[in-house]
Amino acid sequence: MDLPAELPGELLGVRAIAFDVDGTLAGADHRVSPRSLRALAALDEAGIAPIIVTGRIVGAATEILAGAGVDGFAIASNGAVAVDTRLAEPLHTAVMTAADVEAVVAFGLAAGVEPLVFTATDMVVAEGSIAYPYLVDVHPDEVTRMVPLADLPCEGVTKAMLFGAAERLDEIDAAVRAAFPRVVRSMDNVFELGPAGADKWVALRAILRRLDVAPEHVAGLGDGENDVPWLGQVGWPVAMANARPPVKAVARLEIGHHGEDAAAAFVEALLHARARAARGAA
Repeated sequence: MDLPAELPGELLGVRAIAFDVDGTLAGADHRVSPRSLRALAALDEAGIAPIIVTGRIVGAATEILAGAGVDGFAIASNGAVAVDTRLAEPLHTAVMTAADVEAVVAFGLAAGVEPLVFTATDMVVAEGSIAYPYLVDVHPDEVTRMVPLADLPCEGVTKAMLFGAAERLDEIDAAVRAAFPRVVRSMDNVFELGPAGADKWVALRAILRRLDVAPEHVAGLGDGENDVPWLGQVGWPVAMANARPPVKAVARLEIGHHGEDAAAAFVEALLHARARAARGAA
């Protein structure tokens, strides 16, 4: 549904807004539009910290802030990496055990879906990958490597994925969740598994402490199951119209579709309402 005519008054006092990327801030073409970049810049100018919270690798996450002309915080690989763009080194990096990565790869091959692995700096697929063109299209400025299946890395992996047709993932959904209790289905064609103890909320909570912002003063926009743990902790969880049901279940507000720049429209409406309230109080 579209934005309500009047945003809730409590929402106008948020001090930070966290944005998932794919299915949320990015459009149907997986690009963050100029309008959305302007919205991030406007938030920063208004004193509201925009925080990127994504499953993408760190370079793709910080590129969004750079495109908006903003220095600040980004969470990548579903919380395995967190950065402050003003610092040379990441705030933290977590990696999966080799045994967990090997298990995901073996499961994918047995189930007829494709295993992918991400490190902090690149994405790695096996030769003949059906995901390769998709990854290159979505991340044209990042490193996507194609290697022999036996050379898929198991060390230094920040995220392992199972990629396939939505119908096939529906068929194996229960089996995947039974084998990997931490797994989340971030999109219809993707399951994701990260390091134990590392998720978007753990990283976001640490960033909010650095900003000295309480979670109740934060809004968050998301669409996938990997967004549920952190959306459930912030004061204003916001679901996209295209969000999976668990996201809508925790949301206090639902906005439009990511393919229609709904995240940017939300920011514009919020800043307009804040300005109008400030004029009324003057």
